[in-house]
Order: sequence, then C-alpha cells, then structure tokens
Amino acid sequence: MTTRWPGVRTALEAEGGALLEALEPLPHEAFERPTRLGAWTVRDLGGHLWRGLHRVIEGLGSPPPARIDVDAVTYWRAYDPTATGPDIAERAREVARRYPDAAALVADLRRVLDEVVEACRNTPDERPVPTWGPVMRLDELLATRVLELAVHGLDLADALGREPWLTPGAASITRGILVRLLGAEPPAVQAMSDVVFFELATGRRRPGRAIRMRLGALADRLPLLA
Repeated sequence: MTTRWPGVRTALEAEGGALLEALEPLPHEAFERPTRLGAWTVRDLGGHLWRGLHRVIEGLGSPPPARIDVDAVTYWRAYDPTATGPDIAERAREVARRYPDAAALVADLRRVLDEVVEACRNTPDERPVPTWGPVMRLDELLATRVLELAVHGLDLADALGREPWLTPGAASITRGILVRLLGAEPPAVQAMSDVVFFELATGRRRPGRAIRMRLGALADRLPLLA
C-alpha cells in the first residue's frame, strides 16, 4: 500500500522542529500569554501538543488492531469538538502543570517529538494505530499530527506577536486535508495563502463578504474544524 501523504515523517519532524525553535528561547513569562483559543495560554497549548504527539507513542505501544476506522480526513469528523473541548483543554492544562517551568515542558516536548520520529522511522505506513477511539494507518495519524502542529503553530505565532513559521511540507499536508474536508479547491481557495486558508478553515478568521462571494455555497461549510 502506498502512502497518501508523501513525506509525512519529514514534514512532522520539520514543523515540530520549527515550533520548538520558536519556543525554546522564550522567557518563562511569555508562556503565560493568552492565546486566541479562549482561556488557553501558550503553556497550555504546549501541553496540548505534547499530548497529541505522545498519542503516537501510546498507539504504537499497543497491539495493532484488526480494523481501520478513519483516515486523516474523516478523523476530524469522528468527534464533536463542542462536547469534548472542555475535556481536551483540561487535559492540556494537566500536562502543563506537571512541569516546574516552561523550559522543562519544552524540553520534554522535544524529547517526545524525537521519540515519535525514531519510533516511526522503520514502522510501515499501513500499520494500524489506535487513538482515543478510532483506529488509523500510521501515515494517516501522522498527517493529523502535522496539521495540529501547523495550525497551533499559527496560534502560537499570533500569541507571541511574530510571523508564522509554516514549513513547506506541513503546509502542503495541512492544505490537502482541509481541501478534502471542504470537498473542493476552487480558484478562490487556490489563490489564498496557506495562513489565510488555514485560519478560515479552522475558525480563526471569519470570512468577509468578498471571500463569501468568491466561495459561493462552499463558504457555508466554514469552519471545517475548530
């Protein structure tokens, strides 16, 4: 079986590395800045990303299930973000509270990223991996982790007042997932920058009148995930 997401391992490593390079030099107080994700701070978001990456390690440590339920697109339709959002936020805060300071959290986030990269290096793409419920091929699961790093990287850049650091491979995979969720890639979407499209697709940016006119009925599908 061939992968649907060529270069997904490289994209994960590159996007994760870029995010960590942005976080590692920050003073401790920067981690208490609010983000545009409600009550989440930069530190809470770090805890959420730690959980997302560690889920790969947990899944690969379990026996391979016999079935596969979702792929990197249908995964995002397999849960209700409104219902599960509070629990997800609280689990992120629980992770963040384990560490005495922000530097310790970031150091462990790098350790987990390295562990994921190493664990996946010689694991076949088609290996079934259990998640919080659904079962996915490994390459499909990694594609969802790339999207998380890319989109939350935009959240972190916004909170820190700096330019986004989207890496090309992560941008390509994230765009591929979001276009499939949208159901089409009309010229209006093709002309959008990755940052604009990703923020529209995930509810970080509201579509104005001009974008709605260009997207037509597709605008009613936004946001695609939150």
